[in-house]
Amino acid sequence: MPFKAFFDGPNNYKKRFCFYEQGGSPFLLEKFIAILEAQKEDIEEINMSWYLYNNRFLHDYLKALSKNGIKVNVITIPLEGYDHSKPQVLEDLITGERRKKSVTKYDLAKDIFAEMYHSKAYPNFNIYFFPHLYVRSPLVNKFSRGALPYSLHVKSAYIKKKTGSIIVLSSSNLAVRDLVKYESMICIQDETAYEDAFQSFYSDLIRNSITIKDYKKSYNTICNTFEAIDFKNADSSFITAPFYKNSANLLDKTLTDYIRSAKERIIICAQHLAAFNYEFNAKYHSTITESETRQGILGAVIAMANKGVHVTCLSQTFAPSADEAKNFEGIAFRKPLNTNNFQQFYAQLALTENVEYFVNEHLHSKFIIIDNKLIYCTYNFTPTQFIYLDKVKISRFKNMPDLSYEGIHCEVGMHVIIENERILKLFEEHIAMIKNESDTIQVK
Repeated sequence: MPFKAFFDGPNNYKKRFCFYEQGGSPFLLEKFIAILEAQKEDIEEINMSWYLYNNRFLHDYLKALSKNGIKVNVITIPLEGYDHSKPQVLEDLITGERRKKSVTKYDLAKDIFAEMYHSKAYPNFNIYFFPHLYVRSPLVNKFSRGALPYSLHVKSAYIKKKTGSIIVLSSSNLAVRDLVKYESMICIQDETAYEDAFQSFYSDLIRNSITIKDYKKSYNTICNTFEAIDFKNADSSFITAPFYKNSANLLDKTLTDYIRSAKERIIICAQHLAAFNYEFNAKYHSTITESETRQGILGAVIAMANKGVHVTCLSQTFAPSADEAKNFEGIAFRKPLNTNNFQQFYAQLALTENVEYFVNEHLHSKFIIIDNKLIYCTYNFTPTQFIYLDKVKISRFKNMPDLSYEGIHCEVGMHVIIENERILKLFEEHIAMIKNESDTIQVK
C-alpha cells in the first residue's frame, strides 16, 4: 500500500500520565522502526528532520542501521533549544522499570549529542544542527527554551531506497519526557509525485545546517539569513523554510484557496487555531511594501461556513473572551499564545451556523480535511506559520534589552495532500474517537 496512517493516544496505555523511556508516542515509534526494519535491505539513506531528537531507542536503532552501511542524516535544533525544566522520572513501557533519577529533555539530548560529538565509531551517521532563530516583534517575551525560538518545527523523514523512496510525516516529536498525546503519522511509499520536493528540501536543509562536530556553541541572534531559493512546490505537497523565498506567505494563499474550494465539509484539527485577523508588517519585507491585516485561513473557514459548508474544529487550546467565559465556568483551558487572534476568531465563529467545535487538552495532531482531500501538516494554524519576512532587524527587545536580532522570519514546515478513501476513513475514525472521549469538551 502506498499510503499508511498510524495513530497514538493516551488510551493506548494503562498509565495515561506516565513519562515513558520510549517517548511521548511509543506506538508511533514502534511503527516507524518497523517501516525501516521491513525494508532495511533496500534502504540506502535515511534523512530525518525532527524538531526534538532525544529518543535513545530511536537513536540506538539508527546507529545499528548505519553500522550496516546505511547513511543516516539527522537534522535537529541545537541543544540550547531543549527544555531543561521540570525533570521527570522515566518508566520503561515494556519492563516497568523506573529510573532512580529524574531527567529533562535537555539531559537526554545532551547525552546523545555528547556521544556523537566524541565518537568515531559511526562514520555513516551524521547529526546536523539547523540553528536558525526567528522573531518578528520587539515586544516578544523570552522563549521558554532559550531567549528566542528555533524555526525547525518539522517532524519528517525522506528515506532513499535502491528503488523508490519512503516519506514520513508526523505530528509527534517522539520526544522523551513528553506525555502521550493524540498524535498521528503518515507514511508514503514509492509515490513519485512527492519524491522530488522532499529530496530537494533535504538537500537544501543539510546544506544550510552545521554538523555536530563543526558546531560552535553559541546563541547567534544577529546572523539568521540565507541565500534565497525560488522553490517550486508540487501539487501534492508544500514546504516552507527561511531559505525558500516567500514560502510562508505563499502557504497562506495556497491553503486559503483549498479551503475556498470546499463544497460540503471542512475539518480542521491542530494543537492551536489562531491564524485569523493578524498583522503583516511590510517594513520587514524586501519587496512587499504595504502592511496589511490578513483574515488568514480561519477567515476563509468562517466564510465557507457562512456559505453552508459544514465545519468541524478541534484543538488542544481554547481561550473564551471575558464575555463568553461565563459559559465555561470551572473549566481550565490551556490558552494559545496568540490569545487575541483566537478570541477574535472564536467570537465570529460562535455567531456562525454550520459549525461544531471540540477541545481536548491532549490533542496534538495537525491536519485539514476538505471534502475528500486530506491535507496532513507538521505545523499549527497560528499567524507564525503564514508570515515570511526577509529583513527583520530589531535593535532592542522590550523584555530582553540586551538582545538584538537580524534575520528571516519563517518557520520550517510542510504538508502533503492525500486523496485516498482508506486513509480518509482512518482519519474520520480518529476524529470520531476524539470527539467522543470523556475529556473532550464541545464548546460549540
